[in-house]
Amino acid sequence: MQQIRSGQSFLYRTNGYDSTVVEVRMRDKVTGSYLQVALTDTARRFPYLTQKMVEKDGAYYLHRDDNSMVVNKTDKFRTLGSMATGYHLLDVTYTGSCIRVAFHHGLCDGRGVMPFIETLLYGYCCLKYRKKFSAEGIRQPGEPIPAEETAEPFSRDFYAVDASAVPEVEKDGYALPESTSTPDACYHTEFLLDEAAFVRAAKEVGATPTLFAAMLLSRCVLDENPQADKPIICNLAMDLRSAIGMEQTHRNCVGSAALPYTAADQDVPAEKLAQKYRELLASQRDPNTIKTGLNKQIALFNKLDELHSLEEKRKLMSFFNGMVNNTYVISYMGRLRLNDYAQYVDSAHFYSDTICGLTINMIAAAGKLSLEVLQGFHETKYVEIFAKALDPYGLLWTTATERVVTGKDKSFVTASHQAERYYVKPETV
Repeated sequence: MQQIRSGQSFLYRTNGYDSTVVEVRMRDKVTGSYLQVALTDTARRFPYLTQKMVEKDGAYYLHRDDNSMVVNKTDKFRTLGSMATGYHLLDVTYTGSCIRVAFHHGLCDGRGVMPFIETLLYGYCCLKYRKKFSAEGIRQPGEPIPAEETAEPFSRDFYAVDASAVPEVEKDGYALPESTSTPDACYHTEFLLDEAAFVRAAKEVGATPTLFAAMLLSRCVLDENPQADKPIICNLAMDLRSAIGMEQTHRNCVGSAALPYTAADQDVPAEKLAQKYRELLASQRDPNTIKTGLNKQIALFNKLDELHSLEEKRKLMSFFNGMVNNTYVISYMGRLRLNDYAQYVDSAHFYSDTICGLTINMIAAAGKLSLEVLQGFHETKYVEIFAKALDPYGLLWTTATERVVTGKDKSFVTASHQAERYYVKPETV
């Protein structure tokens, strides 16, 4: 039984938190029996991702879940933390040629769940196609589980930092007129690109794929909002693991880098803008800067530990409800490792529900790069202008803008019921 420290910002939301989904589209119809065997084997390798949530005196803990993980053939998403998933915070379903892995951000982040998905796909493809594929870089059932995989980035102790050396970065971004802290739905549009073509275009101007996407989208947003009285800011999700020496941890370890864009940047050559963004990103990735930001979160979590009821903690964390990151967010999950069975995978997609504002989720697989546009509003002008901007750089196809519902978890209800079955020793990492 271990108290959750990282991921606490996702635990005290009103009526639960929305599932995040990684959808892998295979080239052939999914065989449920093979997927079940692969899931059972994968769960043995990642026991820390098969736990359930227990709440006691307002604190959330992870506890072993003795319920087996069971795949289900459905085009709906099952409710995480409920009886439907055996109280698990991660669930695997399939329909047609799609395999979907839904997870709770209180359990892990995208980088943390990626090895699980890679092991699952490896095991499934070996069974489905009756071949022993290359397991290079794939974590295997039966191998020792390093302690580093469950290291906690947010212990009670603060990191040693020099707060005076933290660079000032413009973070006060322009608020999109369409954004709202109380969206009635989430709307989803898919862009699928030829990864090699997009990477090549990015390299030609000295940018990474995420920086290149930010350069294109920021220009699009400013073109649609020439009256903007503040910079267009891309809040770029940033993996913090390397800065604190915890490369293997599955726990939430994500921050945000701010990349401002103004009217003055519209006349700047792409190469110079890319260089500016690389320098801004490097300064915000500096270990001292990252640890300073982590200390702020540790202070918040320590304050949470001083409170002893769910009501008090939810009140303290209520500012997360309906939080809008001005101007927009880009989150790149990375590239799925597929080795010599990539031929059986068509593409991967990464999305969630209840987005306040505008978010772009990115993931690469089998030579394709997907950009999932998630909006808390139905207006499609940003989608349309972004599609035109992407078209010269390997855009393969675009879907219609449709509502997406991944569903909220039930752990905020069931976790307290689970506490009645277990004695919770108040220990934290």
